[in-house]
Amino acid sequence: MNRLSFFPVAALLSGALGLAGCAILPKDTPTAKTLALPSMEKTLSAGARLRAVPEWTPSLWWKELRCPELDRIIDEALAGNPGLRAASDRIRFSWAIAAHERGRLLPTLEGRPWLLNDTLGIWQIPGSSFFGPFGGRSFAFADYSPAFFTYHVDLWGEDRSRIRAAVGEARAAMAEFSLAQLTLTTTLARRYIELVSRTEEEEIVRKMVADLEQDLTLARSRHRKAGIDTLLPVYALEQRLAAARQREKTLERENTLLKDELAALAGKGPDWGRTIPVTAASFPRRFPFPASVPLELLSRRPDVAITLWRVEAAAQRVRVAKTAFYPNINLVGFAGFQTLNMATILLAPAQAFLYMAGPAITLPIFERGQLTARLVAEQEEYNIAVERYNDAVLGAARSVADALAHWKESTENLASQDAALSAADRFLRLTESRYKAGLVTRIDQIEASLAAREQSLRLSNLTASHLQSVVALYESLGGGYQSQGTP
Repeated sequence: MNRLSFFPVAALLSGALGLAGCAILPKDTPTAKTLALPSMEKTLSAGARLRAVPEWTPSLWWKELRCPELDRIIDEALAGNPGLRAASDRIRFSWAIAAHERGRLLPTLEGRPWLLNDTLGIWQIPGSSFFGPFGGRSFAFADYSPAFFTYHVDLWGEDRSRIRAAVGEARAAMAEFSLAQLTLTTTLARRYIELVSRTEEEEIVRKMVADLEQDLTLARSRHRKAGIDTLLPVYALEQRLAAARQREKTLERENTLLKDELAALAGKGPDWGRTIPVTAASFPRRFPFPASVPLELLSRRPDVAITLWRVEAAAQRVRVAKTAFYPNINLVGFAGFQTLNMATILLAPAQAFLYMAGPAITLPIFERGQLTARLVAEQEEYNIAVERYNDAVLGAARSVADALAHWKESTENLASQDAALSAADRFLRLTESRYKAGLVTRIDQIEASLAAREQSLRLSNLTASHLQSVVALYESLGGGYQSQGTP
């Protein structure tokens, strides 16, 4: 056989050997399927219709609330929250892992310095190893190979799949950062809304305490001086006054705790929280029911995106597990010096120069059981990732529906409470007119004032609930919702 015909035959034999060395792939197990976005036409009212969104970009959703103080708090938190910084660090860590995986596509050339090379050796070969004229003679054999070359031939796409899996995990880390940011901003908004509401309630309760004190003074005076009333109204007013004072102290404590929580979320100390200014007019009182809801954003919510990228990474790991059933080929080589005379390396290194290059083939012939178990495990990991994605999609749709229902209810409750407060104010004005005319007592006027303040308290609570529903819809859409129209 001549040299020209040797290479095709060698290639054919190598190919046959490679096919013979493949482990048999098991049959694919049933895989989970990802769900499409659920239909919500019947869930949405006539006031909110589906809207297609061509492109989603992250938005500063809290700007829609038009509260400068909340903007300042969130800006501080985005810069100083430790949890958010840790999520940012995880992004860099994940991309570093992906960059490490990309190195698989490049050859490796390793150089080892003189005297630090573990392959440097002077071996004493005994004379019993030789026959013929050299029999019985021993030799000192010197070996020094400072340069090594390796390159993995990615025939089956193993390295590319590993890279895609690492990129999927990095993308999931980016989505986790977005989720952490969304959770932080919505939590800050909710707590600040509570703080505004509690501050407003505290001011109203303080006025109620003053009215009750005045009412109690009048009741005691009527009993002691004129003997008109019994002690029953005095005792009743004392109970109401004590309850109002307790309520005032409770609200004061809740305000302090809310400020402490806001400070911690912003990455600040408690003293910083004490400086947070709060006014009753911090937010608009009403937000109109949305004219359109971009449901396409559900698939790009941070929590949904996390599970989707994890599905992609799991799918790539299944491909990696399948490539393990095929022969693994590496191109390897080294260059160095070998001689039976150590002086040759120092005096005439060219004569002792040695190199080698060629393929190294790993055949998984007897590893089918182990490889099958690994493949099944990776396939089940993929199924778990898919079901987590499906659960996230269903949860996202439900959160939108719940937020819309809450928004609609709060809007209707505010309208009815406006009517109730208006009636209480009219009754108070009428009572004041009758008091000036001498038709009712001062106690009647104070009671009418207390009734109006109770309605104001209820309006404050309903307003906070309405604002919370607005935040909930922003959160359910991943922070990308843009309101249509202005209140």
